[in-house]
Amino acid sequence: MRRILVLLAAAFGLTVGTAGAGATVPPGAWDPADGPAPAAEQHGGVGGHLPASSENVDLVGKVRLTNVAGGISDVGVWGKYAYLGAFNPECVSNGGAGTGVHIVDISDPAHPTKVGFVPSDPNNYVGEGVQVIHAETAFFQGEILIHNNEPCDTSQPNLGGLGLWDVTNPLAPSLLSDGVGDNDPDKQPDQTASHTHSTFGWWVPETGRAYVMGTDNDEFTDVDIFDITNPAAPVQIAETGFNDWPDAQSPLANGDTVFLHDMQVKKVGARWLGVLSYWDAGWVILDVTDPANPVFVDDSNYPTPDPLTGFDIPEGNAHQAWWSSNNQFIIGTDEDFSPTRTSCDIETGPNAGATPCGEFGFSVPIGTNFPGGFSGTTVWGGSGCEEDLNGNGTSDRQEVLASATQAQTGADAIVFTRGTCFFSIKIETGELAGYDMVFIGQSHAGSRDGLLPDGFLCGGQGSPVLGIASAGCIGHRAMHQLFGSVPSYTGPNAVDVAPIGTVGEGLSAQGGVFDGWGYVHLLNANTLEEIDAYAVPEGLDPAYATGFGNLTIHEVQTDPRKNVNFAYFSYYDAGFRVAKFGKKRIEEVGHFIDEGGNDFWGIEPIQLNKTQTGAPHLLLSDRDFGLYIFRYTG
Repeated sequence: MRRILVLLAAAFGLTVGTAGAGATVPPGAWDPADGPAPAAEQHGGVGGHLPASSENVDLVGKVRLTNVAGGISDVGVWGKYAYLGAFNPECVSNGGAGTGVHIVDISDPAHPTKVGFVPSDPNNYVGEGVQVIHAETAFFQGEILIHNNEPCDTSQPNLGGLGLWDVTNPLAPSLLSDGVGDNDPDKQPDQTASHTHSTFGWWVPETGRAYVMGTDNDEFTDVDIFDITNPAAPVQIAETGFNDWPDAQSPLANGDTVFLHDMQVKKVGARWLGVLSYWDAGWVILDVTDPANPVFVDDSNYPTPDPLTGFDIPEGNAHQAWWSSNNQFIIGTDEDFSPTRTSCDIETGPNAGATPCGEFGFSVPIGTNFPGGFSGTTVWGGSGCEEDLNGNGTSDRQEVLASATQAQTGADAIVFTRGTCFFSIKIETGELAGYDMVFIGQSHAGSRDGLLPDGFLCGGQGSPVLGIASAGCIGHRAMHQLFGSVPSYTGPNAVDVAPIGTVGEGLSAQGGVFDGWGYVHLLNANTLEEIDAYAVPEGLDPAYATGFGNLTIHEVQTDPRKNVNFAYFSYYDAGFRVAKFGKKRIEEVGHFIDEGGNDFWGIEPIQLNKTQTGAPHLLLSDRDFGLYIFRYTG
């Protein structure tokens, strides 16, 4: 099972069927009984882009670093050199030229030039969190390049963890250590340490010590902290996360998908604080003044209803965030690759109202069977498996076919619980019983024993279905609410809801409901209350749901100048965006999309020298090209 967690966690962006980004698969949420693991597509792949345009932005220079679509990941910068990751398509096992970190001389920003390449382990690629920090410790003085490690081919040996390089002389980088990560004994024999999706390093001048915080793909809610004061011999000093913070565990956003994605650590007043992006849990503030003993401070809650789309259940997907230069604001980005969701409501009874749900991609689309959406009564079907899970001596499937068919109950949809057998076997049971609509509720384990009561999973197909029914997935709590039972998260899944054949409340489901692409949240840094939200106009227009690429936000950084409140965004196929923000609102003031489009991932503002005044240079990584350098002129 642990190997399965690795396979899923490496992507941190899996979506299944047409469930929408709210149904992003939490690493570790898939089980072999559910059917084959869904295919990973870490950062999109939708074709098309918006027309070329520019406002208040000058393109200063650019340099090509890849000829492979998606071959470039993040960008970091120190001094007059930029560092860009070579992403998964550049894995040799994928037919690429090899992964690692490109080094680019940007001293003449109009003519950036590649001057070096740091190779990663042959079976690792570099994604989020390419960063260079300056450190002066008892063991090291100079600049340290930090990068993550994720596996190219999970069936082959790989390091995992993160890599550290001495780039004090960027023209002669040298390896300090690699495979730095959580290496507990439960790791696979071909894996040195937990794979790391993102990293952030910092140096504390007062103590002369340096640290790195990283995500742990294998233990997906984890925050791992390493002391890299001696970068040749890093030591893990802390491990904490969502499960340790009760105040962060509710409310959650659509799908209850919770994992650490990204982080920034900064000295704010007298404390060193991390702002951690925790997907459907929002943003978490962690005090790491003593990095060996991190302390939970506060977390944000997504507004209900969603401020831009109006949905009762907000989308979530906290991907990345950055403090303003004066520490008064935090700008957070929601990465949402699916502009549609499946929308469900419990229609009758004491728990009537919106409930999170998704739609299976291998069953008949809800819109095909029910053009206006499904609406009807439900009946409990137990596990839907061929095994006898309720212990009465009869196969659960046969029990449904004997006493809970559509003709016998008059119900419009049958509800099963997840577990033991393939999703597709459960759906087939419903079809054999005459139902055109099947729902599968989350299991105890999938809801993490009640920690994520509304989490749902529409997984892969493991066996044939008849092709008659549409199928959706709902949370464990909703499954109980439909049949008037108190939600329970312990014991056998199939026997704690109701007797098979019990008719329940009404439930509605509509697939393909437009809910927009991922967008930006402006937060008060002291209270974490949301001040305003911003999206590119096309991101809220259903006419742009397909055919124009991924119109979701990816990353943000703020202007480094004191009390200058500009935010700079890499917006995938919606290009480079600039926004001004303050105590009341955030608004776009500049943008750039190149001829032929862009696919921007990382962003870094920098003053190239101490005498530079005015707007910083802005470095963006284009996934399909390389490095772009801009200046905002507004």
